[in-house]
Amino acid sequence: MLALVVLLIAGTITKKNKAENISDRISTLPEFTLPSMDGSIFNSSEISVGPLLVTYFDPECEHCQYEISSLVKSKIPGSGTRILLISYVSSKEIRSFMQQFNVNNDNVFTVLLDTTFIFSELFRTDVIPSNFIYNKDLKLVKTLRGETTIETITKYLQSGNQY
Repeated sequence: MLALVVLLIAGTITKKNKAENISDRISTLPEFTLPSMDGSIFNSSEISVGPLLVTYFDPECEHCQYEISSLVKSKIPGSGTRILLISYVSSKEIRSFMQQFNVNNDNVFTVLLDTTFIFSELFRTDVIPSNFIYNKDLKLVKTLRGETTIETITKYLQSGNQY
């Protein structure tokens, strides 16, 4: 019985340490490289200032569709916030999604392909959608997993830019 308790405690400590390691790793925007929809290679080190919203999504996910369509219609794209949309599906599926929801790969939106799961491994996320909000200094303000309202995203983008 004592051995079982020790194993449970050790497992809990290990899990906590892994969570802290992930949190430390993404507390500032980590460096990663992914292909962009336009065929170029995007490196996160190209972003020197925020605010930044990073959204991990799947075009077939209804929650993702709702969230991104709300995002496109919101005031966030015109607020100076840079938005990275990252998906693991094929470029063909993403292109269709971009057309359907009027997302342009431009100075505001950057659409990236994570077909080798580099981003999902680095950020340890498999929940779709997942949002990572960074402030003007590219420090993580909030991680939001699952469908999130635009009001909530806006609240954290604004709170992260007040300091």
